[in-house]
Amino acid sequence: MKENLKEFNKEKGLFRSSYCLDCKQVKTCGKLDQSFCCSCQYQIEKEKVEEYSDYQQVYQRKEQQRKNRIQQLKLLWKYSGCKQCGSLAVDACFLYDENKLICQPCRMRKEGGTSGAISFLEQSKWYKKQWKINLTEWLDSYQCLPVNYKCADKWLKDNQHLKNCDCLEKSTQELVDLFTGSLKEKRKKLKKCQCEISEKVRVDYLDSAGSGWTYCEKCEARIESAGHHGVIKNRNNPSFWGLEIEEKVLCGNCLESKKENMSSLRKAEFNRYRKVGRL
Repeated sequence: MKENLKEFNKEKGLFRSSYCLDCKQVKTCGKLDQSFCCSCQYQIEKEKVEEYSDYQQVYQRKEQQRKNRIQQLKLLWKYSGCKQCGSLAVDACFLYDENKLICQPCRMRKEGGTSGAISFLEQSKWYKKQWKINLTEWLDSYQCLPVNYKCADKWLKDNQHLKNCDCLEKSTQELVDLFTGSLKEKRKKLKKCQCEISEKVRVDYLDSAGSGWTYCEKCEARIESAGHHGVIKNRNNPSFWGLEIEEKVLCGNCLESKKENMSSLRKAEFNRYRKVGRL
């Protein structure tokens, strides 16, 4: 029992240090995100904000998404079922991505895989439970849908709400404000960042033992890590040989092509590594 506990604690220690999933080089402090270092996470947030910074573009995008949703529900509503098996369930991916009605059970029997199914009955139940509206009535009488559950609730209290509905404008502004406010909050937390930059280049792929591998940045040859530390061996790091180049990881053959740029001592050591098969 004690031996098993020791082994468990040993394996647990391998995952104690968490490195950024984006740059792979920085030990995260978790101030902004547990999976990404503060710098990378802030950059991700900035890109999101840029996508949602223009109110008019966001509004047009949401309006188009709403139109597409109504069109897809109408297709489901008029669907009479599969001619082969009679099922009313269609493949969700084809409906959302291509606006096509393809029988989900028949597709699964043909391909032997798994895929999401969707039907008008299922959607009607969802809208009835979540938004308390009759989906058929909305598609038939109003030719539209509420913007969200808040909009549906207003309509239930006042059936004239649709004539002066500004819910889409409000939800768009809320979305823009949400992303803008999130970036400001993250900017404050960024000042408290305690992420640690790794002195060595880390591998891109880790196994359960803590070791792993990466690929040469020129020829994509597989390169094993240095033991159980998740970093590349010094011999595969161009800076170890005094090379000031953009690449951070190179195999022996690719380093060979840059050997003339090494100092005489480094070149002699590099030749010895090659001779004994260490590189």
